[in-house]
Amino acid sequence: MKHKKGIHVVYIITKLELGGAQKVCLNLFNGLEQNGSTTHLISGQHGTLVDQVKNNKNIILLDSLKRELSASSILHEIKTFFNLIKQLRTLKKQYPHLIVHTHSTKAGIVGRWAAFCAGIKKRVHTIHGYAFHPHQSTPVWLLIYLVELITSFITTQFVCVSSEDVKTGIRLFPKFARKHSIIRAAVDQQQFFIPAHKTTLQNNKLFVFGTIACFKPQKNMFDLLRAFKRVHTSHPHTRLEIIGDGILRPKIEAWITKHNLTKAVTLHGWQKHVAPIMLTWHTFALSSLWEGLPCAVVEARLLHLPVISYNTGGIHDVIFHGENGLLYQQKDWQSLAHGMSSIVEDKALFNKLKNYTQDLSDFDTAHMVKQHIQLYQELL
Repeated sequence: MKHKKGIHVVYIITKLELGGAQKVCLNLFNGLEQNGSTTHLISGQHGTLVDQVKNNKNIILLDSLKRELSASSILHEIKTFFNLIKQLRTLKKQYPHLIVHTHSTKAGIVGRWAAFCAGIKKRVHTIHGYAFHPHQSTPVWLLIYLVELITSFITTQFVCVSSEDVKTGIRLFPKFARKHSIIRAAVDQQQFFIPAHKTTLQNNKLFVFGTIACFKPQKNMFDLLRAFKRVHTSHPHTRLEIIGDGILRPKIEAWITKHNLTKAVTLHGWQKHVAPIMLTWHTFALSSLWEGLPCAVVEARLLHLPVISYNTGGIHDVIFHGENGLLYQQKDWQSLAHGMSSIVEDKALFNKLKNYTQDLSDFDTAHMVKQHIQLYQELL
């Protein structure tokens, strides 16, 4: 049965883990449905969030859809591609004006081409940071860029979460300037309505740094650990708490043990509700090497936490050096450590950064959903 013309969107992402792209994707999936639109979501069968959504009739979980990519699995990838085309063709029969909206790099490539082959005319992709970046070898960078370049020609609209991604897109992709929008990656602000400076910290004698990150090379956790080790040597009352998990956890645990920091560093693992933990922190710290604009930075500012970070991706859209945080050049962990020490030692600086007032309404989920609805209506 075909449905009358309206907003019908299928979101595609490879893995439903506790990441920013996944949160955005699920918020859009639920938000548009609550506003009367029809939404579907296609993802792989693995990830922390799968159990929460697997019983939803409009969630399609494909065992063959995985984030990892290797040359040895080419037959598997081909099978996944044709399976995705089949799913999209089925949905298109029901919804002739279907829009496909992809999130994350691999889903963005596979999903847009599958949509193209399925005859779906409206193909939207959200850029949560580019997969090519300066920390790759030239051949790897060039290969990923060429794939993205070719795919850009079949992309109807790009959604960027940061101004930095817009600049990169305009510089590297033809016609990007005419087919992009900036819509911020929103967070559930209701969870973060209690400013940290109005709460009672568990132990006023401690100074707690915190971060939220998946344990993979992108997040560059060892720079943060090196910086904290230097700070902790001079300030034994400091602590580091990390919310997250991933493939590098064994190496991170080994590093912490080797440097005798087991009593100073806490690994919380993935947590569904991060605000109660973040409320016990004094400062948020991040050492990522490539990002779009991390939702965790916005969450930190909603709790009035100063942010100390590398100046990566679009972080400077939210964090202003010397105003509400401190930004440093990537891989300069010594300067990161200096900034962390400064905020411990200088109470006036800490209070200035913490109490900076800024408007984060663009990062509200309802606002994000409204902007996407407007975008979809324009495309139709």
